[in-house]
Amino acid sequence: MITAIIIDDEWNNVTMLSGLLKSYCPQVSLLGSAESAAEGKKLIEALKPELILLDIEMPYFNGFDLLRSMPQLESEIIFITAFDQYAINAFRYAAIDYLLKPVNIEQLEQAVIRAEQRIKEKVSSRNYELLINNLDKKETEKKSIIITEKGEQYFIQFADIKYIIADGSYTCIHTDRRNFVSTRNLIDFEDILPGSIFCRIHNGHIVNRKHIDKVHKGRGGSVIMNDGRELEIAVRRRDAFLKMMQE
Repeated sequence: MITAIIIDDEWNNVTMLSGLLKSYCPQVSLLGSAESAAEGKKLIEALKPELILLDIEMPYFNGFDLLRSMPQLESEIIFITAFDQYAINAFRYAAIDYLLKPVNIEQLEQAVIRAEQRIKEKVSSRNYELLINNLDKKETEKKSIIITEKGEQYFIQFADIKYIIADGSYTCIHTDRRNFVSTRNLIDFEDILPGSIFCRIHNGHIVNRKHIDKVHKGRGGSVIMNDGRELEIAVRRRDAFLKMMQE
């Protein structure tokens, strides 16, 4: 069983989540709930739950404030939020689970299953560290993404990623420091990485515009990266790429 608490300032949401957990997540044992982040902090310290379902939008002291106030927090967290692209991007960069309101039952079940696995592996504390770091940085280039390679987690700043190459079911992330191999596919990276910096110019690769030295024009053309690597531009992606470079 996973011990859990809910922190949400709307009692209707607490009641709804409690019912969903009872009906669809039998592996969760709900220890209690709190109606504010401040009250939730006391509940965490008293009960030490393995899992926290945490609302973000709370008055005075929100979910992120709670996380900042507990840097040594060892509990797993599933964030509950209304649609906010800024916050959602921060979760995705750090590989952290979130649920949008109204909560979808299947997504809740899957988030709990992933939380259960992370509780066993004890791997989440660095993810929360990255989340807070990204939230506190205003410039997109200074934000980071978390990459897991052979069980180890690495923070890679967007500015350091030169390009990403598909390699079968894996991807190779080329950075200024070294290359990393990830089990995430290229579509995942295309979906997550900010379009203001990165562009998918081919089915097989994504480039960071800041690391492009030259653009060779032609039917499709190619780019020369600042490490000398030449990468082809697919014909159907050429116009979008050139437009991004002009902007």
